[in-house]
Amino acid sequence: MAEKIAVKQVQDLEQSSGLVNLYEIEVSTSSTAFLAPAKDTDLEDIQLYDFDTHTQLNTYKAIPLGVEGFEVTGAGTAPRPVITFSNVTTDFEVAVGTTDFQSLVGKKLNRRRTLAKYLKGGASDPGSGNTPIEFARQTWIIDRVEQQSALEVSFELTSPFNVEGLTLPYRVVGHNACPWVFQGASPTKTVTARKGGCTWHEEGKYNINGTTYSSYVNQDDEYIIPSSTSFTTYSSGTKSANSYHKTTTTLGTSSGVRRYKSNGTIDTSADNSTINNYWQAIKSTTQAPSDTASDWARVRVFENYNASTTYYSYTDDRHNNYVKATSGTAFVWKTKRTLVGEAPAHGIYWCRGDVCGKRLGSCQARFGFNPISSGTASSTGKAIKDTQYVLPFGGFPGARKFK
Repeated sequence: MAEKIAVKQVQDLEQSSGLVNLYEIEVSTSSTAFLAPAKDTDLEDIQLYDFDTHTQLNTYKAIPLGVEGFEVTGAGTAPRPVITFSNVTTDFEVAVGTTDFQSLVGKKLNRRRTLAKYLKGGASDPGSGNTPIEFARQTWIIDRVEQQSALEVSFELTSPFNVEGLTLPYRVVGHNACPWVFQGASPTKTVTARKGGCTWHEEGKYNINGTTYSSYVNQDDEYIIPSSTSFTTYSSGTKSANSYHKTTTTLGTSSGVRRYKSNGTIDTSADNSTINNYWQAIKSTTQAPSDTASDWARVRVFENYNASTTYYSYTDDRHNNYVKATSGTAFVWKTKRTLVGEAPAHGIYWCRGDVCGKRLGSCQARFGFNPISSGTASSTGKAIKDTQYVLPFGGFPGARKFK
């Protein structure tokens, strides 16, 4: 009945109240983040009674956000909306209770829509204990972090369809993604602290035939290797398989890549300077390296963290600096904001650099690590992965079952 009232109001020739969208992220079984889009400079929070418990008044934090792709059609593939939240302030981090946005993958996101007059304090507020007047609630699943930078974070959503809650033995049905927590069953953790079946070592260590290597891979399934690796400045000619080369990008409006200052504004003084792009030849080739070149793979470089070094962020965050922690767990981190003197940790300056893309290729890059110098501990592997090893857990069809 309440839904029919909302639909009727919108169908009227003259509408006296604006449409309001509200978003709820079920962070855990006991915690939900309530968010609403900020209107221009109006950062006033919004209140609406709970969908299930009509006496519970929820306060939706006003935050700059944008959405696209929610339209549903009767043909073609199912929609995969994208919702983008401002990441300039800590409002979103506080609302969801974490700076590790990867941990939100797999969580529910509810979209509620109503008219402004039906909100708490509105002209037609139904009041406590009465069913909120709104359109049909939409439930989505956060499928992946599409993009993350110092300015914003975007999530791609997918519909749960009819498999919500359906389980196969020991695992939940998912959509084209590994269901396990990355490194959740790392051998560094106690047996009681382990979660799921991902046994990848927290520090990226991988033993092959008695030699322990370190393999780091970013969300785009690109290897992250030491900055001390020898890179040859690219020039035309035949390049051998697995060789490393570098090219440059000139910062500025022509390339579209700009550097940020620590306060989040563009550092125009860096325009016309260059930054390096690092590549590995997949096979012997005369092709020039680029992201669209089939004979080349982009790699990233890291250095050991130094408190006196300035680490930069860019408008294209794929160029942001990577470092390896020198104290505590030897995680590889990536900058979120230009900084100096802030030790790597979850927050506004850093995010994990060695993270899983939740794809089969992400597993292959790690468990298929194929060292260039076999028997010598290193972090550099061949561009072609080793396919003789079976994944040690059942994250994907065809992998060995992990109970």
